[in-house]
Amino acid sequence: MIDHPLLRAVTTWPGRQHTQLAFETIGFSLHRIWQDRVIEFCGQERAALLNRYWDETALETMQSLGRSAPDRRIFQIEPTCRSSFLDDLFAARDFQDPNYPYPPLVKCLFHRAKRLWIDPEFREAEVAFFDRAHRAETDRFAVQTTGWTGRKRDVIPFADEFCKSLDFKALRKCWRKNTGNLIFEVGVDLGGNPYCITPPMKFKIFHADERDFVYDLQGGLSLERLVPGFDEYARCRDAAGYVLGIRAHIELFNVIAGSLSCSPA
Repeated sequence: MIDHPLLRAVTTWPGRQHTQLAFETIGFSLHRIWQDRVIEFCGQERAALLNRYWDETALETMQSLGRSAPDRRIFQIEPTCRSSFLDDLFAARDFQDPNYPYPPLVKCLFHRAKRLWIDPEFREAEVAFFDRAHRAETDRFAVQTTGWTGRKRDVIPFADEFCKSLDFKALRKCWRKNTGNLIFEVGVDLGGNPYCITPPMKFKIFHADERDFVYDLQGGLSLERLVPGFDEYARCRDAAGYVLGIRAHIELFNVIAGSLSCSPA
């Protein structure tokens, strides 16, 4: 394998639990509520299994720069610390279903995902539960939505405010922060539908000595695999939810930037 400096840098990431705890100190909690809800469904006796699954999936995702499908054991970039635990879960699967070809490696996660699809009463109860959690968090943050109409271009002034508060420097089409030899870039995806479906944020990490070799964190699973449950911040119910989601995406990316601040050159 070519010795890319960015691949060396991401091996210093302290992991999922360190990252989400730092995120929680800012006041964000929807991901933790989701994790607790899943553990409640699966049973407390499976909490250790789930947490190890989430930890090792996150580590493989970071070390492969997101160019992987850990549940399928497919890697475009092989992680430095490939998980034998996840390999064993994959080999032991006994719950495959042709209607759900790429299930998670933990059986109860698969059963929960399947039930969300086939059981309307269960699905509606889960939606109502997370609606309440979203409302509580937007109220706690006292989210301001002045200027929001739902168009992607509306995201720019909110992103600018949140990025500048975290010392990202505004450039022509993005915001950047340098941490040692690593460069962290925030952008807004204005392509396609002009209206927001989810917060249209995109993030990149690259090394100053090799700018064309990039960790591209755009798309629904890019941050979800690092912090399970983070996708709740992409499930926006209203204007306040979108603004909260934009801030949450930027704040989590900034936490990741801080966690890699001592990366090797």
